[in-house]
Amino acid sequence: MNENARRSTGDINTRGEKVMSGRVPLMAAGNRRALGDVSNQLGGQATRQAGKEGVKENASESLSDMSTLLNNFREKTQRAGLGGVAKWGRTSTRTSHTRPRDISNATGGTMTTRTGEPASKRESYTQYIQGRAAAEIPDIDACDRENPLAVTEYVNDIFSYWFRVEPDTQVAPNYMLIQTDINDKMRAILIDWLVEVHLKFKLMPETLFLTHNLIDRFLSKKVVTRKNLQLVGVTAMLLASKYEEIWAPEVRDFVYISDKAYTREQILDMEKQMLNTLGFHLTVPTPYQFLSRFYKAAGADKQFQLLASFIVESSLPDYSMLKFPASLTAAAATYVAMKTLGKGEWNDVMVAHTRYTEADIRPCANAMARLQRKSATASLSAVHKKYSNPKFMEVARLPAPAGLGEEN
Repeated sequence: MNENARRSTGDINTRGEKVMSGRVPLMAAGNRRALGDVSNQLGGQATRQAGKEGVKENASESLSDMSTLLNNFREKTQRAGLGGVAKWGRTSTRTSHTRPRDISNATGGTMTTRTGEPASKRESYTQYIQGRAAAEIPDIDACDRENPLAVTEYVNDIFSYWFRVEPDTQVAPNYMLIQTDINDKMRAILIDWLVEVHLKFKLMPETLFLTHNLIDRFLSKKVVTRKNLQLVGVTAMLLASKYEEIWAPEVRDFVYISDKAYTREQILDMEKQMLNTLGFHLTVPTPYQFLSRFYKAAGADKQFQLLASFIVESSLPDYSMLKFPASLTAAAATYVAMKTLGKGEWNDVMVAHTRYTEADIRPCANAMARLQRKSATASLSAVHKKYSNPKFMEVARLPAPAGLGEEN
């Protein structure tokens, strides 16, 4: 099911290239054997294969780039008053009351899972569809009927499935209440750094969004110390890379990029903990899956797709955005991109495919427009720098749309 979902439409990848969802252009890989060199077993193959970028053995340029990433990570923690990474494990006496580990006690026995969405959303959407039953909705898949990779026979079932399972995979927006040694600011710094790592390794967009999902789902179930927060991050990206990539970075790459703060054995042990905690459930809907469908409904060109990707990636470090479901996040990013470029309207086609009316997405769109407007001056600027590059058509430099995100 996940494979078909990734194949359904074409997208722009992190390198600014047109590819089918879930597919990466073939790269020069020398004599590397598929599946033969991606083992993480202890004592495994130690030879570096050609074609792997961003690792210690390559060249002085890679060493310089990795040092820059690590220095950026340290500077952000220091500016935030959190101390260096090495100090994250040194806890001092807490002056405030320790927040409860049992989240049922902290929240009165319940956790909010879909705040921001009207309680009657499902009913109102059903009424809307019934009221528009006689209307003619264009078939956005008509042009792909002869393309077997577009799986047009199943695409509606695929996205119906994503919408159905979405509530089960969304984390509670107040899950930080169970954590006693980390906070949302530390989480934001970690994700901002991982955006840089993701770009350095030239990974697929799906990998970044799955990494983000794995981190939040794990932190919502396990209490983690500051010392191990970065370990959770690199392990989540390792797992996401294995799931999404053809040539996944190896464990040694993540050992090096974390400045050897963790050993190979620690990463492999965290990998087992994470998989067991999440029940080996890695097939989850993320904003990226929904974006691929919404692009098609909106008739998005390359600039539109890159802008929407910038907007939704800007929301990843922001803890407050967790209250919005993945599908709503993707729909709001599409809406903000429409308003920014002045292309298209939120018409019946968009409502039919996103399952959200303009009124439904307005709160999330306002929050995203505020992030878009502040991105140039934000202290965590990895996403803005990424999309300010000409390779991404410098979409981060476009002004936020008037009338969105300006409310107090």
